[in-house]
Amino acid sequence: MNIKVLIIEDDEDDYLIVKHYLSKITEATYDVHWSSDFDEALNDILENKHDIYLIDHFLGKGEGLDLIQQARAADVDKPLILLTGAKNERVDQEAMRNGASDFIIKSEVKVDTLERTLRYAIERYRQQKSIKEQEKKYRSLFELSMEPVVILDHDFHIMEFNSAFAKLFFKGQKEIPRNFKSFFLYDFDYRLLLAKIEEDGYVKGWKTMLNIQDKRKTVILSLAALPNDNHPGQHFFHVAINDVTKLMSAQEEIQRMEKLSMTGRMARIIAHEVRNPLTNINLAIGELKEIVGEENEEVNIYCEMIGRNAHRIAKLIDDLLTSAKPATLEVVPACMNEVIERAIEFCKDRIDLKQVDFKYTFDDPKITGKWDPEKLKIAFVNIIINAIEAMNENESPRLLVHLGVKNGNPVIRIEDNGKGMDEETQNNLFEPFYSKRKDGLGLGMTATHNIVSMHKGKIKVKSTLGKGTAFEIVL
Repeated sequence: MNIKVLIIEDDEDDYLIVKHYLSKITEATYDVHWSSDFDEALNDILENKHDIYLIDHFLGKGEGLDLIQQARAADVDKPLILLTGAKNERVDQEAMRNGASDFIIKSEVKVDTLERTLRYAIERYRQQKSIKEQEKKYRSLFELSMEPVVILDHDFHIMEFNSAFAKLFFKGQKEIPRNFKSFFLYDFDYRLLLAKIEEDGYVKGWKTMLNIQDKRKTVILSLAALPNDNHPGQHFFHVAINDVTKLMSAQEEIQRMEKLSMTGRMARIIAHEVRNPLTNINLAIGELKEIVGEENEEVNIYCEMIGRNAHRIAKLIDDLLTSAKPATLEVVPACMNEVIERAIEFCKDRIDLKQVDFKYTFDDPKITGKWDPEKLKIAFVNIIINAIEAMNENESPRLLVHLGVKNGNPVIRIEDNGKGMDEETQNNLFEPFYSKRKDGLGLGMTATHNIVSMHKGKIKVKSTLGKGTAFEIVL
C-alpha cells in the first residue's frame, strides 16, 4: 500500500528525521514530500494532493494550528497530524478543537509510535468517509422518497422531514406546527399508538385519521424508535406515512354501490310480496263498499281509511324502488346554470316561507355539458330542502348556492347555517333507510348519491354541530 505523506516543516533536519523513521516502516510504503512554506503547504492541502499531512506546530509564517483550522474550514477531511516540540496539554486540547486528527511529540517519535499514529489516523479517516457515504446515501433516500417521512423527538415534536412530508402537511402554510400530536384527529388513537410503541418499540401499518390543513386524511403509519446516544432514556422516532385517503374513498364507494345494489334487490322482492296483497286489499274495499252501500257511513269511513293507508304503502314502495335502483340517465346537452335555477325555483316557496337569506352565485353564466337535467334537479332539490329544514330553529337562516368550475368540471356548493350533523350522521348520510327525522324514510340522500354517482361525480359533506353543513358536488 503506497501512502503519500506531506511533511510541513520549516526545519529541514526535523523533516529528514521524520522521513527516516517513515522509511523504516515495513507495513506500508510512504511516498514522502516536504513543504516549508505556510502558503505553499495550504495550497497543497486544498488541492488534495496527499493522503496524510504531518504539520509542525511552529512555522515561519504562521502556526500549524492556523493551517489546520483553515484547512478544516475549507472542508478538507484528510488526516492532519500536529507535530509539537514538547508535551503541552493546552496545545494538545487546542489542536483537537481546531480539527487535528492527532498529535505527535517530536522528542518521543519512534518508528512504532509513528507507524501506529499514521495507521490509526488513516483507518479513522476511512471509517469516517464510509460513514459519510452511508449518511449521504440514506439522506438521499430520505429526501427523494415519494412517501412522506418525518423524524420526531421523544415528545413527538418534529425535528426533520422530507419534501414529500412538507408537500402533504405544510403546502402553502406560513406557520409550521411542530407538534406531530396536533395532527391526530382522535386523542385516544394517539394514546394507543404511544402504548404500542412503548410495548414493541415500533409500529407497522397503523391506520389512523389525521387532520391535515383542515382536511381529514386516512393514513397508515409505520413508526420505529431510534436510540438517542446523548440521552439513552429518550428516543427519536422515524415515521413513514402512507396517505390512503383516495384509496379508502374508492373502496367505500364500491362498498356503497354494492350495498345499494343489494338494497335494490331487497326492495324488488319486498315490492313484489307487498303489492299483491295491496291489490287484493283495494279490490276487497271496492267490493265491501258495494255490499254495504253509501248509507252505512261508519263502514265507509273505515274503508276510506284503509284505502288511504294502502295508497300510502304503495307510494312508499315506489319511492323505495326509485331510490334504491341504479338511475337510468337520459343524458342530453344542458346548461348547469339552468338546472340549478330550476331546482331553486322548485324550492322557492319554502325559502320564502322560512324567510331564508338566500344567495345564488356563479363563476360563469353558462356552464354547459351533457347530463340528465331532471335527475340532477331532483338531487339538488333534496339537498336544498334538507338544508332549509335543518335551519328551522335558526332565527337568521342563511343558504348559499354557488356554481363554479374546477379542472373543467362543474362544482356545486350548497351551504347552510343550520343545526349541523354529528359524525355518525355524516358517515351514514347516504345509507338507505338512515334518517333522524321522525317522518323521514332515509331514501332522499340515497337517491341523491345514486344520481351523482351515475354522472361519474362525487359528493362531499362537511358539517359542524351548531354551525351548519356544506355539500360539494363535483360532476
